[in-house]
Amino acid sequence: MKIVFFTKRDGGFALLLVMIAIMTLTLIVAGLWESSQSGWEENTLDRARFQAGLLAESGLAVALHPETEPGDDALRHELAPGRSFEVLITSEEARIPVNSLTEEKWRDATVQMMELWGLDAAAASVAVDSLADWVDSDDDVLPNGAENAYYSGLDYPEYPENVPFTDVEQMLFVAGMDQVAKMQPMWRDYFTVFGDGLVDLNAAPWEVVVAITGTTEDSARNFVAVRNGDDGIMGTIDDNEFDDPGEIQALLGLTDSEWTEISDLVTLVGGVRRIESKGRIGEFEETRIVLAQERAESDGDGYLVLARFRE
Repeated sequence: MKIVFFTKRDGGFALLLVMIAIMTLTLIVAGLWESSQSGWEENTLDRARFQAGLLAESGLAVALHPETEPGDDALRHELAPGRSFEVLITSEEARIPVNSLTEEKWRDATVQMMELWGLDAAAASVAVDSLADWVDSDDDVLPNGAENAYYSGLDYPEYPENVPFTDVEQMLFVAGMDQVAKMQPMWRDYFTVFGDGLVDLNAAPWEVVVAITGTTEDSARNFVAVRNGDDGIMGTIDDNEFDDPGEIQALLGLTDSEWTEISDLVTLVGGVRRIESKGRIGEFEETRIVLAQERAESDGDGYLVLARFRE
């Protein structure tokens, strides 16, 4: 029988190996615990968002019912503590119809709106004329616009497409829009590719009202305040929906000739509803947006969905 003797030095080395093994196992266990906790938290977050999305879809279903009107109590509903949906119904035609910028009136109005955002006249004109050049059917360059020669110099020989926009996101490809986006990050809220090419004054923000009508900023803000009712919130039950153009003309301080000049750009009844539904689960929120147009009588009651978005 052979007896093996460990020296003091060997014993110290063995102890070191044991300590390293224990530290390694500790790190592995800690890593597994952290990864399982992270996975559990992610699953909880995913479930909350999914359920919030379902609540948002429920709000859309209520809003798309043919008898539901903006501000109805049914559009705000709490199913249980911390579980609710809230729906805002407005007009998509509260926005500038970007595909109408081929007309000088619309270009002038849009330049004025961008100036209200803080752009100088030159930068605004570049963006607006370039938007018009993008959607018109010819290769003639507007005074401050951009046609194929400009985009070819940037290695984009296929631009401009010379067809109407189908999505406002496409506007970002246009010359000058980078400056607009820097000055007004919410610019998407002011343009649309849907509707009849008119602005709904019963829903337009004050900047659009100023740009379209030529009224003063104070008059436009006052008009919007009166329109939104005592609570100051658009899309609620106390809103004042105008059906008499004369009332709007008076509130905006426009002369008969001034109103006549802009009357072919505006409407009081937008044809496309914008429905924004927010579902909430505790602190988590999901938003669904639908653009819908009322069906013709021959097609039955209800709304035809034109587009859906998720935020």
